[in-house]
Amino acid sequence: MRIVEEKAAPASRISWENILTSLEDGVILIDRHGKISFFSQAAEILTDLPASHALHQDYTAAFGKTPWLVEMVQKSEPPHQTGSRGEGDLARQRGRPVPVSLTVSPLQDRYGRFLGSILLVRDLTHRKELEEDLQRADRLALLGTLAAGLAHEIKNPLGGIKGAAQLLKREVNRNPSLLQYADIMIREVDRVNLLIEQLLDLSRPAKLNLDALNIHELLDEVLLLEREAVVDWNVVVKKNFDPSLPPIRGDRAQLTQVFLNLVKNALQAMKGRGSLTVTTRMETDFHIREQGKERGKFIWVDIEDDGAGIREEDLPHIFSPFFSTKNNGTGLGLAICYRIIKEHGGLIRVESREGAGASFKVSLLVAE
Repeated sequence: MRIVEEKAAPASRISWENILTSLEDGVILIDRHGKISFFSQAAEILTDLPASHALHQDYTAAFGKTPWLVEMVQKSEPPHQTGSRGEGDLARQRGRPVPVSLTVSPLQDRYGRFLGSILLVRDLTHRKELEEDLQRADRLALLGTLAAGLAHEIKNPLGGIKGAAQLLKREVNRNPSLLQYADIMIREVDRVNLLIEQLLDLSRPAKLNLDALNIHELLDEVLLLEREAVVDWNVVVKKNFDPSLPPIRGDRAQLTQVFLNLVKNALQAMKGRGSLTVTTRMETDFHIREQGKERGKFIWVDIEDDGAGIREEDLPHIFSPFFSTKNNGTGLGLAICYRIIKEHGGLIRVESREGAGASFKVSLLVAE
């Protein structure tokens, strides 16, 4: 048997198409007649538009739902022939728009004659998410400071009200209606006190007891705790666990609180009927490097239901304190989940469409 080793092509023989296709940013070339003549693989992914459909199509038709992009391309054409940069939402064939940065440059020959336009499109989704995380963390810190100050002022009179209600209850044992009023007073004071404790949870820096945890054992415990609550419901629970996942670094009690909250919300969204899917997976494309340490690796836990979903206008506020889509919700549960995951060095995200269920995604650091 004769083995022939194929030599790599010299750099001079690598085509410009190979180079542009290998870029992570989307590259689009528009000729002088306004037709798309090159559409890289990254551009296909960003726009959700196959190159076979985009090529030879007029760019005003291909990007008609993204007028700001069309205007930038027009500036690169005669008579202006000027380059420009901008940011905005890029409309896609399906799904939600994606935030992108766009650089448009006129393409000219050596004599300055216009040949077309080059578009460089970069996905800003991850950057936008990190910016939103920072803004949300600032709001939570401000709210925590305010809550800590108010809580001490409110808890003292609350204690007095509850004590007086308990004394009143002893005195009115023979009057059922007055006894009922006293019970209501005590119950409502306890409810306000619980709300204050939840607010203080946002302001107190958590004391994490970090250990190497088996994420599947933790999730099994959570699902077992919730199983009794939905024993009479027509709900199917599916587990797609990756058995090869390494241990994660976390506080068992705090993470149990997070996943209990997310599973409860998912079950309530389905209103007694539906399918709950819990998936674990390894993250291969995202790492965080801390100074003096190796790159941190992550696993993801996805909790997906097929309930009513979340309205698009509500999605940006879903982790904000006091925002709730439930009639009797305090709006603090997901805000506390967000804080706990943030303190673990992870991320929490939500994807949803109204009427098509919701998927909460939690990333956690792998134990060293």
